[in-house]
Amino acid sequence: MVVCCLLFFLAGLSLADEETQGELYYRALKAEEAGDITRALALFDSAVTAGGPYTAELQEIIDDYNEALFSNSWEFHSSGRLGYVGLLYKSRGISGSEFGSEIATAATASLEYDSWNWSHSFDLSVSGGWFVDKDDLRSLDTSAWESSLGVGYGLVGKSLALDVGANFNVSEVDDWVPEFYAMFEFQPVHLGTHKLGISLWGYENLDGPLYAAAYVSWRRYVKYGWKASVFAGARFEADSISTPYWLKWFGPSFNPSLSFRFKTEISIDAKANLFYGYVVDGPDNKYEKVKKLSGSWAVTLSWKPCVFGVYAGVEQFYRLFFAIPKKYKYFTEPRRTFFTEFKAGVSWEI
Repeated sequence: MVVCCLLFFLAGLSLADEETQGELYYRALKAEEAGDITRALALFDSAVTAGGPYTAELQEIIDDYNEALFSNSWEFHSSGRLGYVGLLYKSRGISGSEFGSEIATAATASLEYDSWNWSHSFDLSVSGGWFVDKDDLRSLDTSAWESSLGVGYGLVGKSLALDVGANFNVSEVDDWVPEFYAMFEFQPVHLGTHKLGISLWGYENLDGPLYAAAYVSWRRYVKYGWKASVFAGARFEADSISTPYWLKWFGPSFNPSLSFRFKTEISIDAKANLFYGYVVDGPDNKYEKVKKLSGSWAVTLSWKPCVFGVYAGVEQFYRLFFAIPKKYKYFTEPRRTFFTEFKAGVSWEI
């Protein structure tokens, strides 16, 4: 009799400790939300074994995961654009404005590979510009043509993105000049359509400037409606405002973007970047007071109802220098320069 009572007591403890299918299902969803796919799959399997009203639904989830895990897919995409660009250059050092125009084109071929919850992209791009009217752009050292060949790799996950690559530029007057870029973004905080994190950017041209930046980032992504991002942080640059000297700059940087996409596939996009730099290394101590404000802004209207689309927009690049030592005024660039591009053309994506 005592043995029977003990067996019933132990069985009761076992039943009390055993989780229901609903409880296991809930824990699996929480593990999935946290990004622990291995733990989530183990809990989904346990929920199926436990039996209950969700068995068919749980088995379907497991089958979907197995299909994603063991049937990796390759996809090929291509995109590009062909457009006309009107050019306007203004500076404090010239009277009036200078005008020009060019035909610009770009094409990218991408091979994408999806594996589990990661997406890999291998890109090859070609771009070029042909000036059809540059005679009035006397202040700029413009070639009759310029071209670039680029290669890149991208990695995208639930909370991480990586983009690295190189471009090899050539023009009528310059041989091949390589440049390299990298972007890393980690966004561990997800609040609905909002993502918060950090981002690191870097760029180097072997025949010119370089920069490195660190940002706090915020993104809001939706397929239709308002989409936005903000990057705020610090930036380091090395470039020249005079022929014999290179300066090193450091200061705050701010990069916002905002867009709205209609269900008719019409999009309005606006973006800007702002950098206020202080000289941290120059040819002498008089340069310690030199500051610059540089960046760009752009607005684009596009419509892409199918494979082909059209676009039109304007983008302006600007640089303003302050407190340049007088003894260098004959070697420096104009204190205020504005370079504006008016763009219109066709785009495609397959």
